Order: sequence, then C-alpha cells, then structure tokens
Amino acid sequence: MSPGIRRLLEVLLLGAVPIVTAVTMLVLAHDSGSLARDFHNELYPEAKLLLDWENPFPGPDAPLQYGHNLIWPPLAALLVAPFTILSPVAADWAVSLAGLGAALLALRVVGVRDWRVYGAFALWPSVIGEIRVAHLTPLLCLLVALAWRYRDVRFAPGLAVGLAGAVKFFLWPIGVWLAAIGKARELVLAACLAAGSLLLVLPFTSLDAYIRTLLDLGDAFDQDSYSPFGFLVQIGLDEVPARVASVAFGVALLVACWRRASLGLAVAAALALSPIVWLDYYAVVAVPLAAVRPRFSAVWLAPIATWGLLSAGLGAGNGWGSARVIVVFAIVFVVIARSERRADEHSRDHATTVRPQASTRLEPRSSPD
Repeated sequence: MSPGIRRLLEVLLLGAVPIVTAVTMLVLAHDSGSLARDFHNELYPEAKLLLDWENPFPGPDAPLQYGHNLIWPPLAALLVAPFTILSPVAADWAVSLAGLGAALLALRVVGVRDWRVYGAFALWPSVIGEIRVAHLTPLLCLLVALAWRYRDVRFAPGLAVGLAGAVKFFLWPIGVWLAAIGKARELVLAACLAAGSLLLVLPFTSLDAYIRTLLDLGDAFDQDSYSPFGFLVQIGLDEVPARVASVAFGVALLVACWRRASLGLAVAAALALSPIVWLDYYAVVAVPLAAVRPRFSAVWLAPIATWGLLSAGLGAGNGWGSARVIVVFAIVFVVIARSERRADEHSRDHATTVRPQASTRLEPRSSPD
C-alpha cells in the first residue's frame, strides 16, 4: 500500500468516521430521548434536590431494579450542580459534550500527541456509549490521567484519586498503585477524601442506611454486569462460587499490581472487584494504555470489537456479550502489563549503565608519586 493511500485511509477511518459517528450518536440519542439518560433521570434531579436541601436518597425498602435511583455519591451530584442552571435538555447536551471532551483531554494529559489515537479512542463503544448514559466515566478518566501525570507532585495524585473514588467508589484499587509507587501519604489523602465525602449524606440519611442501599444496588445489578462475576453467573454458575472466583481473581490482580507497581493492573482489579461494571467503565483502561502506548497501534482498535452491546442496565450483560468484553480487554491489559514490564526493565538497565559512568567521572585522580 502506498503512503498516500494509507494516509487517506487513516484520515477517513480515524478522522472522519469518529466525527460522523459521534454526531450521529448525539442526534439519535437526542431524538430518542436517551441523551445522557442517567444524568437526566438521576444525577440532575439529585443535584437539584441537594441544592434545595431535600433528601434525594431512596428509603431502605425502595425497589432498585426498575425506575431511577437517586443514590449517586453526594460529591458526584455536587460536581454536576452547575449544570442545573440549564434546562434539563440543555444540560443533557452540555454534559454529553463535556464528557466527550474530558475523555479526549485525559489522553492529552497522559501525553498522547498522535491524532490517530484520539480517533480510535472515540470509536470505543465504552466512550461513544457514554453519550447515552452519562455515568461521569470521562471525568474518572481525566482524574486518573492527572494522578498518573502528576504522580510526583505533592498532593496532586492523592487529590485526583480521592476525587475519583468519591465519584465512583469502584476505583479504590488505584490506591494500591499509589502505595506501590511509594506514595503512602497520597494514599492516605485519597482515602480520607473519598471516605470523607460520604459524610455529605449525613444531613439527609445515616451512613448505615446509605451503605446498605449501595449494597442492595450492587445485588440488584451485579449479575447483569460486564465483570467476571457477572459472566460466571450468566453462564449458569451459582452466585457463591462465582463470587469466590471473581474476588480471588481480583485479589490476585491487586497482588500483581503491588509487586509490579502497575497502574494497568490496578484498573484491571477495579473492574474485576466492582459489584457493578457497565460498558462505559472500560473507558478508564485507555489511561494506562496511553501511558505505555502513546502512539497509534493495533491494540487501540481492539475495543471496537465490543460494538453492538447494551451500555448498561438490566439484561446488559449476557454470557457471550460479557465474554466478548472480558476477552477483548484482557488482551488490552496483557499489552499494558508487558509494556509496563519492558519500560521497567529498560529503566533498570539504564540506571545500571549510568551509575558506573557517573562514579568513574567522579573518581579523584591519583596523586603522582
């Protein structure tokens, strides 16, 4: 293939197609009334109620499988509170566009400069599907990217990871990565911020009631998730052995994350251990992938294979669909882990070659006899 034809194909497939796809998805979602669905039905009204100092949280016996659950962490609702000055429809558009921008900005923060990566990432169903659900996953991508980029800046990674954990609790394993890279103080800051954000529920309900409702929400949807537990239940395994197997797998990933100081394995553990995992959650995988593969390669196209699956909700996960998601992203995680290992080996080799040279240069000359 000539360079000119290859360049044309790249512009068409990774430039024009993502733009057309995003615009089409926005228009279709708006026309069908599904634009930023969960933001419109859950986050927006929850934020309005909190600003009016009214209790938005459901009671202990409220049905959670059907309808709209105003049970988002209070900090998440307060972060989107500025959008409540807009009408619900305008806010839906604003959140969707801001989410798409935040997802792409996350790649920029990590250091991606290859435009083809942005095009491929915009075609991930976990990214483009976020337009319909608006789970604030792009914000999580941006916060994790900031934690990685400024990991050596005092307070920066702790604040970023703490905010991410306060918005979506499932990202807590990234704290293990902070500890593994020697940022124990940042881990403490992140834990305090995430745990402290729970205190925001106290004017409206008790911590015990809120946590029990969160656990009930997990029980209502975990079997439909794109997670190891969800997959095992979907293919017929009983819940107890499925839970044991998925927790054991997640703990093994945490141990590997600790031993290798791997952000990629921390994200993998978060997805393995989370009670609920919708398709958009997998967009966070782009951050550790961008850290090791900032230039375009075939691995950036792999998640496109998850097109055609439901983004979230009852019936979202099914045996074959969940298997497809898990296999595709397992391949991506293997690429990340291998690239991280090669980078570590290169750093160690470079350090061992530099030290002797430095010591030779600093060695004092012997005095003449």
